[in-house]
Amino acid sequence: MPEGQNAKNGDGFEELARGLRESVGRRIREEAADDEELTHLLRLRRRSLADAVRTAMHRGDRITVQVAGLVLDYPAFAVGQDFVTLTDGMRFIDVRLAVAAIRITPSRHGGSSGRPQAATFRARLAEHEQETHPVEIYMVTGESATGSLEVVASDHVVVREPSGLLSYLPTGTIAVVFSPFPPRIDRIPQPNPRLPGPPDGRG
Repeated sequence: MPEGQNAKNGDGFEELARGLRESVGRRIREEAADDEELTHLLRLRRRSLADAVRTAMHRGDRITVQVAGLVLDYPAFAVGQDFVTLTDGMRFIDVRLAVAAIRITPSRHGGSSGRPQAATFRARLAEHEQETHPVEIYMVTGESATGSLEVVASDHVVVREPSGLLSYLPTGTIAVVFSPFPPRIDRIPQPNPRLPGPPDGRG
């Protein structure tokens, strides 16, 4: 076989080998990207609404809550297992997450960590009972009651209105509580969770 032909065959084999290597490398990169996206998706599916709101609070994202006919656009002060506490600077607003719609607007500034000692919404109601301060309670229907929270019973709360009358409100229908009293915060430092995500994403 002529020497020039051998050289051409050699070049052809090199090009074929290079193409195979590039193809394999491209496939590996694509599979790695697919695996990363799948891992991120599975992590998102396992999150609760409280997890999402807590992550937004840590990052300093803007949290807007729509519930009981109200639109609450205030910074998050604390996030429990099933509620978030917002603050307008004067009042503290406890929102039961199961009945709220949340909109999160990303931000790259700020952020805080607030883990309430009262882990659940019911426990937070018990704090209000102990403090005996006036509260304003909104139901999921938009109806409201104002007064001191006298009793947190097994399935309802009792509110003594300024007139002295008592209102009995089913706990499961309570959506929002306004009060002057902040939740007690667990001061143990908590890591700021960040979810894995694409390199250009914020997780």
